[in-house]
Amino acid sequence: MSGHIGTVARKEFEDAGRSKLLWSLIGLLVGLVTIGYVAIWYTADDVTAAEVLSFVGTPLQVILPIAALIAGYMAVVGERRSGSIKLLLGLPPNRTDVVFGKLLGRTAVVTAAVALACLVSLVLGAVLFGSVPFVDWLGFAAVSTLFGAAFAGLAVGTSAAVSTRGKSMAIVVGIYMILIALWELITAGPYYLIYGEGPPVEAETWYLVVEQFNPIFAYTNLISQIVEGSVFPFQFQYGLQSVEAYGMTPAQRYPGDAPFYLQDEFGVVVLLCWLVVPVAIGYHRFNRADL
Repeated sequence: MSGHIGTVARKEFEDAGRSKLLWSLIGLLVGLVTIGYVAIWYTADDVTAAEVLSFVGTPLQVILPIAALIAGYMAVVGERRSGSIKLLLGLPPNRTDVVFGKLLGRTAVVTAAVALACLVSLVLGAVLFGSVPFVDWLGFAAVSTLFGAAFAGLAVGTSAAVSTRGKSMAIVVGIYMILIALWELITAGPYYLIYGEGPPVEAETWYLVVEQFNPIFAYTNLISQIVEGSVFPFQFQYGLQSVEAYGMTPAQRYPGDAPFYLQDEFGVVVLLCWLVVPVAIGYHRFNRADL
């Protein structure tokens, strides 16, 4: 990689920063965090800032992926569509600089959104609840940043892999809908067909492994290990699995000591996979594309 990645990244950060829709989502995120903190402070007694921090995971897991996908799905394909990619590649940046510079720039936008939401939660926690759970807050911010980066990687990788805006949008929207709306149908449905019943609490290992690789589940499982209280994943439920299973992690559902790939901490590997794999595929296809 050459030294032009930083140049491309700065331009991408500035370009993404002009998106009114993106900043509207970030504003909505900050607004929800503020309203939630004030509402909890007004209605609940004997609640600490560390306990309230878990609330922030709910709006983040919904809004952050959408913001990241909006920030990244046009990153490369937009340049191809307008023809400016030829002009850009005619300058010192090469294809490697373009892909990784755009990834870095769009990830920086997502990181800014996480930082803003976390900063608001930190200030409100100190003002309203009189304490600052700094260690929990740092862990929460780090995992949330990785979560946002995973979806930024998915969007930029998709944008680099395809040749039209429509394809890029269809892929990222389709994957997002699978993760939040169709996941149980896709995973528990085959389980029902194979075993004649929906997944019980102690489901087959292969099913628990598949569950582990939903990045939203991985994020909420990780956050629940950091903050005081549990953060439940936002998902559509169709009643295909045991009622007791909802809200339980794969490690909790495994009979006995769960292997490392079912532990909550394995969520870091899952999020890194969602970041690295799409970018690797997109980079490979972009390098081979006839522009």
